[in-house]
Amino acid sequence: MKLPGTPRFHWQVEVNHAIKAIGLSFSTDAVRTLPTATSEVRLFEVDNGTMTRVRLAKGGWDYERYAGHRLWEGARGTVGRSYDFWARHRYPRSRLFPTLHVVLTGLPEHRLQRRLQALARDVEGIIIAVLATTLPRLKRGEPWSELAVDDAPRRRARYPQVISR
Repeated sequence: MKLPGTPRFHWQVEVNHAIKAIGLSFSTDAVRTLPTATSEVRLFEVDNGTMTRVRLAKGGWDYERYAGHRLWEGARGTVGRSYDFWARHRYPRSRLFPTLHVVLTGLPEHRLQRRLQALARDVEGIIIAVLATTLPRLKRGEPWSELAVDDAPRRRARYPQVISR
């Protein structure tokens, strides 16, 4: 039941994000929809301590590749502008690429903390917003660690417009 005056949340689990043209496909553990001024969705990844560090970090970089993919305007790419794939086909109401939230769990707390520090090093330089925490910290209401901030101009420089049409 929705209480009067409270925001309306909507959750989807195992949401596929794929771009066939570049061979990119991954599933987001959960997507939370909440209308806001800058982005109506939040992306959530939960690591139960079973993924390798490399695979966990690769997931963050896959989100960046997804955020950076651009397509040409027009049915056959005949218009002289390009647009962000995600903004047109997945999250059209968003002005910014949704923040990625990573929750680490499944290990003793001291190992989760080391894993969080390692993840911060492994995603250094990423240009999408990434927040991370451990499940014990989340349960205690502690703040999320900011690992990266969204930087759309740098992302456009890193992933320039598509060269061929």
